[in-house]
Amino acid sequence: MASGLADGVEADLLGRVVVAFLSGMLIGIEREKARAALARRRQRGIGIEELVVKEFPGIRTFSLVAVYAAVIGVLWGRGLLDSAHVSVLLIIFGIIAAIFSAHRLLVVRMAGITTIVVLMVDFAVGLLAGLGEILLAASVAVLTTFILAIKLPAERMVGRIRYEELLWALELGVILVVIGPLLFMVEYEFYGISLRSLYLFFALVLATSYIGYIMARIKGGEGIAYASLFGGLANSEATLMALLTLIPSSLRRELAFHIAVLTNSAMILRNTVIAIAAAYLVGNRYLQLSDLAPLLVAAAAAMVLAFLSWRHSLRTGASITAIRIENPLRFTTAAKSTILYLVITFVSYLLQHSSIASLVLVAIAGGFVSSSATILALFSIGELAAIDLARLAVAATTAGVLNKVIYAYLVDTEPETIRRVAMACVFQAVLMMLGLIVNRA
Repeated sequence: MASGLADGVEADLLGRVVVAFLSGMLIGIEREKARAALARRRQRGIGIEELVVKEFPGIRTFSLVAVYAAVIGVLWGRGLLDSAHVSVLLIIFGIIAAIFSAHRLLVVRMAGITTIVVLMVDFAVGLLAGLGEILLAASVAVLTTFILAIKLPAERMVGRIRYEELLWALELGVILVVIGPLLFMVEYEFYGISLRSLYLFFALVLATSYIGYIMARIKGGEGIAYASLFGGLANSEATLMALLTLIPSSLRRELAFHIAVLTNSAMILRNTVIAIAAAYLVGNRYLQLSDLAPLLVAAAAAMVLAFLSWRHSLRTGASITAIRIENPLRFTTAAKSTILYLVITFVSYLLQHSSIASLVLVAIAGGFVSSSATILALFSIGELAAIDLARLAVAATTAGVLNKVIYAYLVDTEPETIRRVAMACVFQAVLMMLGLIVNRA
């Protein structure tokens, strides 16, 4: 029995050394691949002289360093080495690393300390494995290899980023990460208007603008289409303003109709999903999917126009390649849109609390500023018939479609752009009206 126990202990210790060896080998493989990739980038092979003089550590070196550290850890853990002897062995490794660093810097004249740092990490991985911290050692080895492996892709990505784009991202980060949490700590509301909602609208205009810019650079015309659709799911008004601001005036007239259609379509799709969820979660428990037939028909009719805009105008991306965007973060536009949002919210609040206001007027006024919130509020009214709730949801969504004309006017007062946005909104609004004449399916 004692022999079996001893064999188990020896197997455990050997396993630690093997893990250290494999971890060092993993790091060494990446270093070998990095050297080969560097040679290919320089479009030349590595001669035998260069291998001798400029070779940096590879599989053998990193594997042996990890095994060396693992043996130290095993002997130290079993009490075969005291702290003084361990310190001496650590100093020996430090001296070797220092000599290697001096050779690279002074003789070979290779700048950079990445290889030296990786050697130190490799030693630490081996020591952890030798002390029995197998999972931690393997995790550090994998993480280190990953960090090293992403260098070339990261360099290619960074090479395509202009310095101005980095500054814009930092400006947006200050708005979202630094200022945002401070404003969210303030619980202030005045006539239904909260400071949080104003900040969210302002930040969303800027964020959508920057995302649209990035997608336009990556995907060309498809980027504008994707930004219109997915940005509209978050906030169609902010998305419309941001994308119209991004596009030069020469292209704005050409794309205004399709951007308006796609942002509105995203809003319609979002409202339909909200209505279905509210029908089962918020509203009367007797609501059925058939009760939403007016809204479903209205949404389906409006989506026909979205399909045409996506397929025939924006997916081609022929003319969008001419875009040259100087700054996607238009703070003036974001401020204007936020002020308009504030005014509409205030007016809707007053109308909702007026004794002469009907639910239809509330649906239209509320939908003009926030159709999603209006639909949720309508479905919380249990006294109304289900089919009437669906029709009110259509009215609120239609108002949300038509309000894009005002938001577009804040960006561009050029008549042709406004006319095309208005045409898109009116066409989709008329299509949605079909849902008002539908009875329960």
